[in-house]
Amino acid sequence: MRRLTIAMLLFAIISMLLPAVTTSEAQPSKSEVTGYQATGDIIAKKISATEALGPLASVALSPFFGIACLSGASIISSSDIAPKALANNPFLINNKALNNPLVFVVFLLLSIGTTVPRLTTVSKAFSEATDQIETYAGIISYLAIFMLAGQAQSVQASANPVVYTAGIFTFTWDTLLMIAMVINIIVINTVKYFFELLVWISPIPSLDAMFELANKVVATALSAIYMFSPALAFTINIVIFLICLTIFSWARRRVKRMRAMLIDPIIAKLLGRKTYTTPLHVRTRISHILPNSNPFVKVFPARKIGKIKKRDLCYLTAVGNNLSMVKPRLIRKSVVEKLETGSAEFEIRTGLISNSIEMTTPAMKKTLTLSFSKVYNNQLEDVASRLRKFGKVTMAEHQAQTDIAPQPA
Repeated sequence: MRRLTIAMLLFAIISMLLPAVTTSEAQPSKSEVTGYQATGDIIAKKISATEALGPLASVALSPFFGIACLSGASIISSSDIAPKALANNPFLINNKALNNPLVFVVFLLLSIGTTVPRLTTVSKAFSEATDQIETYAGIISYLAIFMLAGQAQSVQASANPVVYTAGIFTFTWDTLLMIAMVINIIVINTVKYFFELLVWISPIPSLDAMFELANKVVATALSAIYMFSPALAFTINIVIFLICLTIFSWARRRVKRMRAMLIDPIIAKLLGRKTYTTPLHVRTRISHILPNSNPFVKVFPARKIGKIKKRDLCYLTAVGNNLSMVKPRLIRKSVVEKLETGSAEFEIRTGLISNSIEMTTPAMKKTLTLSFSKVYNNQLEDVASRLRKFGKVTMAEHQAQTDIAPQPA
């Protein structure tokens, strides 16, 4: 459903990019001139949308480096040495935010600072831990550049600004563009990050450096294409986006799990945290549907449980005499799956990369395995004590669990 909603939104945006041309042979009245002027402004903004959305694939693949490439392209396009074959692209030529050597230098330095640690497996751990910061910083920076470029202004040609209505919500054209930008970057970057994590845990030497080099080469190539043909860059961006969209939900579930197992312990160590507490916003969201609930460990099921999919991020939650798995969701109602705990047996296993809870009951056809992060290593006895209320609990050390790589869905 989420992918369908995003696809429908993208389709609506693409369809609005096709301008409607109105002609008339009669002498227009003053009111008609005003209407034509408003229509002309709308068409101009629809054409500029191609220029604004065209470079998003480059920014999504490498936020800081992509913006540095755009700034360099803007400086070249506005200079006297610009090749004649360059497209007349107002987003580059008239963009005071991008056409600034200081912006180019700052984002280039940020790009170098985030790229160098990715070149080796050991130092890459730090860069992966801060990847989301770079992604969201890149999104905010690109939106700021878009607005400073004068592209995000309401249509002023008529007394009534043009808006688009979807149910009880209304959006200006610029708002729709910015929503499309955010969705575009998040979808492509999430899939890219999934493959980055796979490369990181692979045993092949120098694969990290090769992947990062390929990423920067592709980002540079996409920026170069955008300089000469925004329409072609826009088309390539849509193709990449749709490909990533098809596996976005699948990849996102696994990214969350891999982050919990690989990145969360690193972040906890950097911050000096000895224990992990369920975030307040998650507890609040769960308490809305399960009053007096106690979500005590973040888990990832190894198989589908009702509406909860394999590898979904869930919280094992105690509510009175019931044990449930809760999958929090940002907008929609959280998913709750009650676990049958009659004559249940729990085995907590510790591993090199991840831990697990193996739950068996007479009602279950096969064992339910719930993996969880090693950030709970100092809280294993607390987890066990909470589970004892629902059945017998044993603790066991276990050979290294290396099932971080994706398994067939």
